[in-house]
Amino acid sequence: MLQFLCLCAALPWGQTLSAEAPVPPPPAATAPDRWLLLKALQGTYPGWILDSQRIQVNGWTEGSFTASSARNEQLPMGFNYRANEFLLQQNWLRIERSVVTSGTSEPTYGFRFDNILPGSDYRFTLARGVFSEQLTARHGQPSTYGIDPIQFYGEANFPTVAQGLDIKVGRFFALYGVETNDAVSNALCSHAYTFIYDPFTHTGILNTLKLTNSWTVQAGLVIGSDVFIDPADEPTFVGTIKWTRSDQRANVLASAIAGSGRFNQAKAFHNPEVLDLVYTYKVNPLLNYSFESLLGYTTHVTDLGTAWWFGVLNYLTYDLTPRLSATGRLEFFDDEQGQRTRFPGLYTAFTTGLSFRPRKSIVFRPELRYDYNGESRPFEGRHGLFTATTDVILRW
Repeated sequence: MLQFLCLCAALPWGQTLSAEAPVPPPPAATAPDRWLLLKALQGTYPGWILDSQRIQVNGWTEGSFTASSARNEQLPMGFNYRANEFLLQQNWLRIERSVVTSGTSEPTYGFRFDNILPGSDYRFTLARGVFSEQLTARHGQPSTYGIDPIQFYGEANFPTVAQGLDIKVGRFFALYGVETNDAVSNALCSHAYTFIYDPFTHTGILNTLKLTNSWTVQAGLVIGSDVFIDPADEPTFVGTIKWTRSDQRANVLASAIAGSGRFNQAKAFHNPEVLDLVYTYKVNPLLNYSFESLLGYTTHVTDLGTAWWFGVLNYLTYDLTPRLSATGRLEFFDDEQGQRTRFPGLYTAFTTGLSFRPRKSIVFRPELRYDYNGESRPFEGRHGLFTATTDVILRW
């Protein structure tokens, strides 16, 4: 079955099922890592087909356990929201055909498909209009585990426009912030409120233009935030400006989401306006610092008017050895009216954790975290929450 799928995937790109090997396309600037599945296929005919078409098939499985001072749920903290319970957070499949960004003057084309199938993280990332019924499947409540085709887009790269123009069409990750949806790209298992209570994905068109070695701009037109298809939503602008220092040790990323900004009272749906700033600095070869500040608001919220929230996030990561790193995260998140978390007030959260790779494909991430809201009692009637979490990621 796998061989048949691989052969079918090759046909649209103009190859025939002949005994002669096609001429491989020019390689990308950096060869992607090969994980367990592609290593197992290396030297086989399906593996050769995938390599000849620049197609990567890989993924990972992430499971976690959180010991908690709460009894049942740690909400509004997430994604590891279940207390004293094992969660299969992500069982992630990624299929992609990379574009070529160097070594050619010709346009190249690709795609990416990312899917949580299944995993508990789906309940946070799912967009309205794509399998949304899972959120009410358990007597009006979300099922613990579900699927989310969290990212799927076609891509074209034009290397002769400025220093490179990339165009994506489909559903893609939101552009801002330190943290991201795929577990393997984060330093810690748990997430910051600044990430949890803002958009995860957009659907539409996104243009990325590299002006110089230091400056890159992005501009896109999408259908709202965390929306797949809904004609009631107005078009929304997403964009970024990124500056990178010449020695690559520092960069600044300014991002914006600008749409109607109006709460859809008929559908009880959130249309946020967001401004975000990220600064990263490589202090030395072993120590990295990241800072993020985010301002969000929505107008015409039922019984509230305009709802505001503000986040400040600090990350400090130190590489103790090539396989072991330590990370500290300090966050302040002010949910002024409680529109995002349902509990107003300033959240202060401190997290410290390790990331250990006994093998390249296995990651252990133990962490300790304390959350506090002095104005409200969001954690099962308490001001504070203490958690100890360990997750394991197996990349395949």
